[in-house]
Amino acid sequence: MVTLHELKNVKKVEPYNIEGHVQGTTANAYANALDLDVRGMRQKTIILVETGASNGLTYKVLGSAFYSGGQEDNVVEETALSASGKALIKLSQAYARLKLQVKSTVEGSHATYTAEYTMEGI
Repeated sequence: MVTLHELKNVKKVEPYNIEGHVQGTTANAYANALDLDVRGMRQKTIILVETGASNGLTYKVLGSAFYSGGQEDNVVEETALSASGKALIKLSQAYARLKLQVKSTVEGSHATYTAEYTMEGI
């Protein structure tokens, strides 16, 4: 049996964070607000804020087990976010790719948004 103090050339890997943000305007059809490579990330947090005062948006999160694969899972089902509303999305499931998609709740009534994210990797 080998104990920890007997191991040589062992490198301790520290957790690291990746973070960022985007701003945008919705359209009538779903479009990617975020398209994230989350391979190796154990915790993912997205804060979506509808920044307009009068129009809402609808969002969903899709996940893929294989980054360039075609199979997507509904990680967060379609959800309406009212004007000036905020959504906190926390995910710990293992995925290779996550997409935050947004669209206008009322067709022809575009909304503005900010999406911030942070991910913890190992």
